[in-house]
Amino acid sequence: MVSNSAPGLPAFLDGGGEMGMLTRDHEWHDHPLGPPAGWPSLLKSTLRLILTSNHPMMIWWGDDLHQFYNDAYRRTLADDRHPAALGQRCRDCWAEVWHGIEPEIDYVMAGKGATWHENALVSLTRNGKREEMYWTYGYSPIQDEACVRGVLVVCADVTEDMRTSQLLKQSYVTVIESMDEGLAVIRIVLDDAGVPVDYRFLEVNPSFERQTGLVDVVGKTARQLVPDLEDRWFQIYGKVALTGEPVRFLEGSEPMNRWFEVYATPVGPKEGLLVALMFRDVTDRTRAEQALRTADRRKDEFLAMLAHELRNPLAPISAAAEMLQQPGADAALVQSASAVIGRQVRHITGLIDDLLDVSRVTRGMIPLNASAIDVRRVVADAIEQVRPLIDSHGHRLTVSTPPAPALVMGDAKRLVQVLANLLSNSVKYTPGGGDIMLRLDTGADQVKLAVIDNGIGMTADVLAHAFDLFVQAERETDRSQGGLGIGLALVKSLVELHGGSVLAQSAGLGQGSRFTITLPQIACAPAPVPVPLADEHAAPAAPLAATGTALRAMVVDDNEDAAAMLAMFLEIHGHQVLTEDDPARVVEHALVFRPHVCLLDIGLPGMDGYELARRLRATPGLDGVVLIAVTGYGDEQARQQATAAGFDHHFVKPVDPARLVALVGTLA
Repeated sequence: MVSNSAPGLPAFLDGGGEMGMLTRDHEWHDHPLGPPAGWPSLLKSTLRLILTSNHPMMIWWGDDLHQFYNDAYRRTLADDRHPAALGQRCRDCWAEVWHGIEPEIDYVMAGKGATWHENALVSLTRNGKREEMYWTYGYSPIQDEACVRGVLVVCADVTEDMRTSQLLKQSYVTVIESMDEGLAVIRIVLDDAGVPVDYRFLEVNPSFERQTGLVDVVGKTARQLVPDLEDRWFQIYGKVALTGEPVRFLEGSEPMNRWFEVYATPVGPKEGLLVALMFRDVTDRTRAEQALRTADRRKDEFLAMLAHELRNPLAPISAAAEMLQQPGADAALVQSASAVIGRQVRHITGLIDDLLDVSRVTRGMIPLNASAIDVRRVVADAIEQVRPLIDSHGHRLTVSTPPAPALVMGDAKRLVQVLANLLSNSVKYTPGGGDIMLRLDTGADQVKLAVIDNGIGMTADVLAHAFDLFVQAERETDRSQGGLGIGLALVKSLVELHGGSVLAQSAGLGQGSRFTITLPQIACAPAPVPVPLADEHAAPAAPLAATGTALRAMVVDDNEDAAAMLAMFLEIHGHQVLTEDDPARVVEHALVFRPHVCLLDIGLPGMDGYELARRLRATPGLDGVVLIAVTGYGDEQARQQATAAGFDHHFVKPVDPARLVALVGTLA
């Protein structure tokens, strides 16, 4: 063997870096181990091994455990131990921790085997300061055929790695604890057949309680916390644990009354049956989406119902119009066809009025003409309205009212509308010859009106939405009795405007229905508070009779047929009429025609009726003309806008000819 060591030193100490050099130069003659040449071959070979290794290693040799170490280990030692640690007894070098490591070293020296520690926390003094460090290390016996001669220490200082890991873990924990999403680790519980039947909570984050409403869950099972929890939750999570396939899903739980958006993924080995859950309570969002879908569906159903309801009266109107065009139509035929058209137009007008009513009520725009009224009078007026419908169906109506007045503060017209609506509803959904009862009771400062029938009744689902808009469209087709499905919604809104409430009850299909209105009762009748009606500009109804004085009337409407019909009504009553469809020519023609009254459509092309009214008012010589708005807009805002533009009166299409003729007659 070729040696480059100093003369007199054995070859096994060749090389070995700094520690090789220090070992060669050490004064071994006065050391208990003596000169290196006389060391046992086992020590020489082991020392040669560690000096040439790049991994931190030490040797504790002999009964006194004298210490050797390599350059890699030298880098972990502070100057307060190195180089004195070379050849030093282990117990002297590591006196501060000796009480902790001695039993383990004795174990190895006794030939009982090796030991190993991962990321062990060790407290040592280094550079004059006490430090907590992390070491991964192991003690292995160095032995020959006779016995264990020493301990080989293989080690690594992992302090920086552990501190970095702890920082990362703390950051991870901080993120988990601060996140809005709920987090949980669960263990799936299987029955004897291997079927998932439950799961146990092992760990949850702080958001878990907020997202689920469940508290103190760790260690408990889902069935303990929510006894009626649906089986599908166990099946979903069980499949994740058994197949190892993560899943993302949206699911609701009826017992928890919540919807969750969940990501579930397996954790650890498959036999552990662990699943990590990250989830969020999306109940509000899901219900809002469901409500939007329901509203959209009802809108579509309503539009279909509206089309159906409008086509029904349009069919006889179209037939009557065709009949009137037939040559040789006698007076009786003309009168019959005219009556058909009039009835069907009134029906269409009623549908439109219902739509406008519910729109105004839901927006709080219906003024109540409030006064003290006896509800017995409301009952009588409502029955009078509905009596022809009741009789036509052959129903038996039973009425029960108290002998004393039942006074409430309200709008008599609107309360009659409410009660008539409920009675009509009972008539429609009670088979011919059925029974309807109307009860009026007082007591406990309340007035109660109950409409009870033995009709088709309502399912629980229909009952739950009885007062929703357009719910009529959800009835079975063969039971549909017409209407737009807004009557009960209007009833509810009007009753609530009066400070009352309405309740719908039914035992189910075929079990009849009961609607109960509750209104606050007043003790006596105070002076009525006058409230202007929404149609204050409308003239009172009058029979179609010729007026005494002829007027010049100008009708402006881009709908030729509408203009012609208005002109015809006025001409029949002796007035001179000029029609115009272009608003740009109205002022010019009016200066020539000099009308006493102008009937202006609002939705005109190029210039609306409001602007035209302002121009007429600003034209010298026309300032005294009476302006009447004729429009499809009948809400209060439209009336106010018409007044601001200079209109004197406001009529909603289709125009009531009797009111129009009566109004023009007052101007003569």
